[in-house]
Amino acid sequence: MDAKIINHFLTEGVNAFQSMFGIAPQAKEPHILDIHAGHSWEISGLLGITGDVKGVVAFRLHKTLAGKMLALSGLECKPEEYEDTTIGLVSEFTNIISGHAVSAIKDYSIDISPPFCVMGHNHIIAWPKNYPVIGIPFSTTYGPFEVDVCFK
Repeated sequence: MDAKIINHFLTEGVNAFQSMFGIAPQAKEPHILDIHAGHSWEISGLLGITGDVKGVVAFRLHKTLAGKMLALSGLECKPEEYEDTTIGLVSEFTNIISGHAVSAIKDYSIDISPPFCVMGHNHIIAWPKNYPVIGIPFSTTYGPFEVDVCFK
């Protein structure tokens, strides 16, 4: 996997948080995920990558951070719409990070699919089995998040 691709997702994760929410995340050392190990993430925004590079991108976080993002976004919602609005925000944020990263990648022709969310403690993502999944962790004052990428 081309490290330049990972760096674009790292940069765009930081830029999006700063510009949209005024939160300055701190990037931590990228690592290879053990796709069989459990995790503590409660929400994963997912999208597919196609073109010269194929794979999956996941924006993973806890409900506490998602709630803070919603509050800082200025979006208003009724209590009965809170979960759907949060899912929509996480999906769109995943789309923004990925869209900006893909636009910055000049060496490849890449397209992205519409995003969707998976929720629940220790939910399972069916990652491609033949390629490594790189986790790019971040910390914020409101909790951690991670951008995971798996490309062929």
